[in-house]
Amino acid sequence: MLRITAIMVALLLCVAVAPAQDMAQAEAELATLAERVDGFAVIDLPPEGDVGLRVDASLTIDDLRGVTLDEDPPVPGEPAEDWDPRMTDDWPEGEAPYVAADIEPFRFRWFSNEFSYGGWHNWAMHDYAITHGFNVLYPYNHAPEDWTHVPEGTRWLRWGGLIDWHTWLPEHGIEDGRYDQLVDLDLLDLMQQEETLAHDPRFDQLMIDMEHGLLGPDKLREQEWYPADAPEAERAAFEERYYQGYAQTNIAPIEAARRKGWRDLSIYGRQPFGRTYWGLEEVALDPATDWAWNSFGKAIYAAVDILNPSVYCFYWTPRNVAYTLANLDLNMRLVRTMAEQKPVRPYYWTLLHGGGGGERWWRGLPIPDEDVRAMTALCFFTGCDGLVLWNWSGTGNHHRPQIEAGAYVMVGTAFEAAPEGGEPQSIARYRALRIDEVDDDGTVRFRLVDPEAGDIGVTDDQPAFAMARDELEPLLRPQSAPVAAMIEGLALVRPLEYILRHGEVAIDVSAQEQFGQELPIVRRVQLGPYHVVATYDPLCAHGGEPRRIVLEDFAGHAGLTLDLPADAQTRIFVAREG
Repeated sequence: MLRITAIMVALLLCVAVAPAQDMAQAEAELATLAERVDGFAVIDLPPEGDVGLRVDASLTIDDLRGVTLDEDPPVPGEPAEDWDPRMTDDWPEGEAPYVAADIEPFRFRWFSNEFSYGGWHNWAMHDYAITHGFNVLYPYNHAPEDWTHVPEGTRWLRWGGLIDWHTWLPEHGIEDGRYDQLVDLDLLDLMQQEETLAHDPRFDQLMIDMEHGLLGPDKLREQEWYPADAPEAERAAFEERYYQGYAQTNIAPIEAARRKGWRDLSIYGRQPFGRTYWGLEEVALDPATDWAWNSFGKAIYAAVDILNPSVYCFYWTPRNVAYTLANLDLNMRLVRTMAEQKPVRPYYWTLLHGGGGGERWWRGLPIPDEDVRAMTALCFFTGCDGLVLWNWSGTGNHHRPQIEAGAYVMVGTAFEAAPEGGEPQSIARYRALRIDEVDDDGTVRFRLVDPEAGDIGVTDDQPAFAMARDELEPLLRPQSAPVAAMIEGLALVRPLEYILRHGEVAIDVSAQEQFGQELPIVRRVQLGPYHVVATYDPLCAHGGEPRRIVLEDFAGHAGLTLDLPADAQTRIFVAREG
């Protein structure tokens, strides 16, 4: 059980008084939710005392199956012509792994969500996503004008690796990484000559993918071209030029694209707080002294219209939900220091990144549904404007498991199987398997991944299993399966989106602490007397037991204690101060 006292409150931006218009909207939203969901009720809080909540006081995704989420739902038409079979999938309507069971069509009114899933076999999924929580679409292998069947209000995103500074610099006679040499160039004029930035009026947004790095002060001072023997003032001026030059590699393409006619511009690859995993719980971010934010971060912030921090998950761990929240909180800590609060839409990837080179058994495997649903819903408890789902199937098919020699796959439905020469054993959901070979007759030979067996996950002395491909494939989890969980996370917050958008973020326990100690998650947004509180216990998806969270002196009220359940469900409670 986690106990939080008033002293441990990390951030409290709540206000007790909200404008009358906000209160009217919030109360109308809650009344609609109570009409549509049997058993939903706002919890009235006493001025003090112990309030223990049961699971049936919460809203979960199962409460919303078959429920109207949008009074004016987005409805697609029929495509103008038959689709290339390489661009769509062969699942019957409503049965594909990316479909969220019994979730009615909906869009948001106050948030923007981008669906940026490229590669083959994804057009039907695009159609589904744009009517289930997403309103911005990246068109892969089709033009916006070819998709007249999408619902009204659909916005179109163009993205790509438009500027590669690792090649651009040498092509212009500058050593790669020598950003200090850019300060004296008219970089904006050079960027305006780049044809890749030409305006395309068919698109509403432009995301420029520039993932070039830079050197921190210590590493910069180790370079042979650093003026180490120069006077201190000259060294300081050199460092200032270096970071100004780096800033211009981000700012000049944005400004050039804007002058060409683009609007709603963002960058992938540069974010206010640099994404961190190792040591995340110990990060002490001070916006007033952070060298990156003050050396170039603020200048880049001023140039863009939308911020795209990345919260891709790297490892198979119960810390991933807290990891995404902590990184977003640190980004928002910097953004909130600015006079103009620009929209923040983080990039999520529903597959595990890998966390390094070489073979890693978890690389490319889907994140657990419970985690994806939670990290999606909880994004709306951070102050973000929405989110982006990014993925890439290349010429493969993410809607069918990859059953081939050397591939790693994940179990989606628990089953029993006997290793060759052994007794049957249970193979749990989310267990990873390594495919050793697929025989000509369709027999698949595989071994169970042991997370303790290193990056490869299997050893030569592990027993092998054999199953017919037709029996094994339906038990495995395709890579697009977490898309359904993300849509469920979006659906879970849709009935409360006005409060979440117009309320104030209140952090009762730091996500960095939740990350470092693998604690259950609790988040809160307050609008006037209403508190929307979300809980989730990530250990449950990894074999652990549910835990409870105790918030003492809740929302600053001395003597008021709130006792909340946390388990594998993302649970949302709505409480009202008396």
